[in-house]
Parts: sequence; C-alpha cells; structure tokens
Amino acid sequence: MAEARVWVLPGIGADSRIYRHFSFPWQATYLEWIMPKKNESVASYADRMLDPHPIGENDLLFGFSLGGIIAQEWASRNKVQRVVILNSVHHQTPLRPLFGRLAKTGMLKWAPNGSVRSFIFFMARLNSRPQAELDHVLEMMEQFPCTYYRWVLQAVLNWERSAPRCPVDCIRGDHDVVFPFENQKADHDWVLPDAAHLSFQTHTAQIAKLLKEGVDPLLS
Repeated sequence: MAEARVWVLPGIGADSRIYRHFSFPWQATYLEWIMPKKNESVASYADRMLDPHPIGENDLLFGFSLGGIIAQEWASRNKVQRVVILNSVHHQTPLRPLFGRLAKTGMLKWAPNGSVRSFIFFMARLNSRPQAELDHVLEMMEQFPCTYYRWVLQAVLNWERSAPRCPVDCIRGDHDVVFPFENQKADHDWVLPDAAHLSFQTHTAQIAKLLKEGVDPLLS
C-alpha cells in the first residue's frame, strides 16, 4: 500500500502561508482556495476544489476552520483514511443557537458587504495572539473580496453535513470563540489548553505531537 500523504486545507480567507512554521509527519500537499460560484453549495465547492487532485484512499485530509468543513464534505463522497480537523465543526455537532437564528432570518442576503467582511475580521481577532502572527493572517485575508466572505458565512450556515466515509479526528482550542464546539461525536477529540482559533501559530509543537503520537499510529 502507498505511504499516506496529507492534503492540507487552510482557514477562511487564508492560504498555505499560514503553515509556514508547521511540519506534518507525512508528505504534505497544500491546497489553496478557489473562488466560489454564486449560491454554490458546500458540496459543489468541495468537489471543484479537491476533485482535480490525485487524493488516494490511503491519504488524509487536514482542514483548519473552514478547511475542516470542506474536507469532511468531500470525504462524504470520496474514500480517504481519515479526516483531521483543527478548530472546525464536526459534521454531527449542531449549530449554536445564534448561528441557527442567522440562518433562519436570511440576514446575510441583505447585509452590506462591508459589514459581512468586518464581522469575519472581528471574529479572527478575538483571543488571537501574538499580534505579529495575527497581522500576517489578516493581511492574507485582504486578498479575497466581500462576496467570498458572504458566501463563506452562508455556506457554513446551510451546510447539509453529510457523514464522511472515514473517521474524523478533532483538535480544538479551549479558548476558540469562532467555533467553540465540543466535538463529542468525533472519533478523537483533543483539546489544546489556552489555545484560541489561530492555535496552529501558537501551539505548533503540541499539534505536531498530536498528529505524530495520536493520529499516525491509527493509520494502516
């Protein structure tokens, strides 16, 4: 059997540069976001983004934040060994009541572009440190237009949450206010103490250790 590879998805508005200080225990291929089509579903977007790549049944998908949602969605129709999500939402974890109300009101359809973008950037800043790393992420996020961020929020709220065809492991920060979920349905749910949403920059060593000692022994 071929050696496992990991296909890595970034977070909302970011790109592969967020992992510049991170080392995976497997051969890693870093994927980049594509622009969504108008009213495109998460399923359609995931297929357009990942289908062109030779992702094998023995491989892993690793997704941070929005990347974890896209990874799970694609894995619901395509076979991989495991999906590992970092500070994201497990497909069996219900939306928080606030998010549910946003979805029902349809507020995102008429909210001004500037307010949608400001909300995303505000959430990125919450509990994030150090400042230099946060500034680097915010600089990356400037590359996407307001229409992208409106689509992101609508897609997350309307995600149909199909079950992946493989185990899903979760790593999350205990101070993450963007996706503050307990992923109790996950095959493994590891909690990073004193970690916020950008934990891949503040807890690099701990995450790498979890992947090496927690996930790697589970692979065939």
